[in-house]
Amino acid sequence: MYYHWIDTEKPTWAVTEIRERSRRAWNSLFAEERREKAEAEEKAEQERELKEYYAEQHRFFEETGKKHREEARRMEEQERQRKEAREAERQRKKERARQAKAAEEAGDGKGKYSRWTQ
Repeated sequence: MYYHWIDTEKPTWAVTEIRERSRRAWNSLFAEERREKAEAEEKAEQERELKEYYAEQHRFFEETGKKHREEARRMEEQERQRKEAREAERQRKKERARQAKAAEEAGDGKGKYSRWTQ
């Protein structure tokens, strides 16, 4: 089931052809390995860049959220101070009205219109 060549000496063109085919096969194998390695490096680089991008976005959103929270706290504090000032003014006016009413009821004649002119 096999052949045995009588002429074992190979012609130079056959030796050259065999060597050339072998060289091309090895080069093809090495080229494929280099291509796979380059693809893996490129994929790793893309993943690293994506992670950096996500980290940068996360920092940006954290910073923006912090600024918004601080602004909201500041505005709440201002609103609280305005409310307190309004309430204090309201209490001052109520007290003034109570005093005026008490003075009117006392009838001491002091005020814009004296009691005897009414």
